[in-house]
Amino acid sequence: MYQREALGLAEARAAVEAALAEASKEPNRPMAIAVVDDRGDLVYFARMDGALPMFTHMAINKAYTSARIQRDTASLGDWLKERGRELAVWTDDKFTTARGGLSIIKPGEGYLPVATKQGKLLGGIGASGRSGEEDEQIALVGLNAIKLS
Repeated sequence: MYQREALGLAEARAAVEAALAEASKEPNRPMAIAVVDDRGDLVYFARMDGALPMFTHMAINKAYTSARIQRDTASLGDWLKERGRELAVWTDDKFTTARGGLSIIKPGEGYLPVATKQGKLLGGIGASGRSGEEDEQIALVGLNAIKLS
């Protein structure tokens, strides 16, 4: 029987709540945060009061992309540019190269063919509502809250 390790609700909630706590230091700049499992299915999501609907859409798509492609959204954009390829080659309209999507990878055994790293892909986290760099930093706070090592 095939078995796989999965990201649970407790870990997803901890990640989103940590990211929101960090984002809430600037309450007039609302954000949305999403965590998906290794298949890109939504596990946990929250948005700050006043967050635009676009932030919801982008946070979910950033998390989805980083899980499905097995790399952070910023590095995906770089990878595509280096090879002269378009995002549309994968024919998935949820994919994005906007910064703020991070893969959730548990270090250790396992091989991620796209990212060429050791570890087990558990999912992705996405943040949206600020600049790409700020979104990525907020997502990183959430990722660190999972304590994968």
